[in-house]
Amino acid sequence: MSTEPPSQLRTALRPVQVKYVPLPAPLPPLGDNPTTMTAAEDMRAPCRRCLLDASPGEQVHLIGYDPFPVDSITPYRGTYAIFVHAHECSPFTGTTLPDRQLKRLQASRAFDENHLLVASEIVNEGEFEKVVGGMLADEKVSYVNVYNAKPGCFAVQVKRS
Repeated sequence: MSTEPPSQLRTALRPVQVKYVPLPAPLPPLGDNPTTMTAAEDMRAPCRRCLLDASPGEQVHLIGYDPFPVDSITPYRGTYAIFVHAHECSPFTGTTLPDRQLKRLQASRAFDENHLLVASEIVNEGEFEKVVGGMLADEKVSYVNVYNAKPGCFAVQVKRS
């Protein structure tokens, strides 16, 4: 882990172009009885494939997801609850995250090629591209996993494009 404060580290490195890596579509089998919910007006249910929030009345599955490669050995492995639309949706291919994603308090965790933590930082509204891009400018960083800070659920993986 870097001993420099994250803000100093970010300013010393040039930002890089990023690529967002959503969950694959279609998803692997969800088992015999996935937890299915109906999105409500006051419920945040961001789909991890298309990266859009479910609209009120839409069906979503609540599933456990481990963002690390299956064959990796890392002490940071963990399953996180995430939402995906119950219907088929296209994986996100944009170059900028949807506004609602950018307005959430997020935690970013940068990992190296061995899936070990290099740096971590809380991302406030309006700072996503600066913080995550700055993390990816560090040559030691292979990818950044982003989590919604309050509920702790996995949001998206970010790599260099």
